[in-house]
Amino acid sequence: MSGIASETLSALRRHRWAIFAVLTVGYFFVYFHRISVSVVGQDIVADVGGSIGFLSSVYYWTYTAMQIPSGIMADRFGPRAASTVFLLIASVGSLVTCVGTEFWMIVLGKVMIAAGMAVVYVPLMKLVSVWFPKSDFAVLSGIVIAVGNVGAIAATGPLELLAEALGWREVFLVLGVVTLVLAVLCATVIRNHPRERNLPSVEAVERSERGTEEVESSAATIPVLKGLRIVFSGGRRFWTCAIAYFLVYGTIMTFQGTWAVTYFNSVYGFVLSASWMVTALGVGKILSTLAIGGMTSRGIIRSKRRAMIYGTGVFTLIWAVIFLFAGEIDSYWFWFAVSFAFGFFGGFMTLSFTQVKEWYPIAISGTAVSGTNIFLFLGASVCTTVSGAMIGTQYTLGNFTALWGLMLLLSAVAVVLLLLSVEKRPEDPPVGVELVRAALED
Repeated sequence: MSGIASETLSALRRHRWAIFAVLTVGYFFVYFHRISVSVVGQDIVADVGGSIGFLSSVYYWTYTAMQIPSGIMADRFGPRAASTVFLLIASVGSLVTCVGTEFWMIVLGKVMIAAGMAVVYVPLMKLVSVWFPKSDFAVLSGIVIAVGNVGAIAATGPLELLAEALGWREVFLVLGVVTLVLAVLCATVIRNHPRERNLPSVEAVERSERGTEEVESSAATIPVLKGLRIVFSGGRRFWTCAIAYFLVYGTIMTFQGTWAVTYFNSVYGFVLSASWMVTALGVGKILSTLAIGGMTSRGIIRSKRRAMIYGTGVFTLIWAVIFLFAGEIDSYWFWFAVSFAFGFFGGFMTLSFTQVKEWYPIAISGTAVSGTNIFLFLGASVCTTVSGAMIGTQYTLGNFTALWGLMLLLSAVAVVLLLLSVEKRPEDPPVGVELVRAALED
């Protein structure tokens, strides 16, 4: 029998799912903004000038630069205040983009959007760590990534239809209003810890229901910079996955988030819109992340490392197809299928979040996720910047083929790094557990 009243447990579940829902919807728009340049970028550049590659890369560089500050602010001010304030900034950025008449104004709006959207994922993962049991992390992170990829899908074919109906400026006006509503919901719904609602902590519930011993406290916090020093001391337990995801995500965002639509429209000129290929890619990522999260939580996937190696290996073979058959196969449905497979097998690297997180004590588990996240977007920043330099404004088959060859090489290196990674066994002690204890006692 539980020592906690059923009404209290019901209230805990309601609050944690409401919090999860608000920020997960926010993460939908993180991906929407991330992918939108691939669809409306040509319209924006045609209207105000500038470069698609630069507009895409500036989002990733800003997002990357905000990863450590977002963790620091989530620690110091709490996820509630951090997400509320920065979603307001993203709302203003959308409105600046809507009214921008010069390319620098569009860039400013994009910087504000990226800065605001950067302070969604880290607070969300921090809240998951303190509101939900540790056993739920894999499936919840899978749901978050899947919802993000629904946002990516919405930013492809559906966004193209919406932009054709309303205009790209009106799209950003709508986004500004929606983001403002999300900021208000963050302020009213989110709480940083169950105790702020006079509810029991997750570890107290588990101790009451299962008799588990309370080893770590979900309320314990360590400053982000100190936590990152511990995380970065993880050797192969951290760095192999972090750099592998740097490479894989960089190649994904180069294709999905920046050049796929321009490539297919410029090189092939299919009658059907190329944006629907990117939609298929997003559907593939959703299916893989949901399947991976479910199979991991049920114990079907027993080795995250092995699953990532196999999935990323196939992902590399798909890059080989894109590179070797560039300009050779003039079939819309062939490339549609390739795009779907690209998304599906690219999704296997999401397991790196769980593999890395399992190596660290709960007090820095959010920091471990944040540390991994930094490398994702640093990879996207570097790769999209390089791609912009390689493609420029000359959308030729030769330029794209050279870029796809580079992406193939990076993906192959990622597989090698995953082979060198180390998966935690039950008997392995957490990384830096003594340092964490000492930091908590300071």
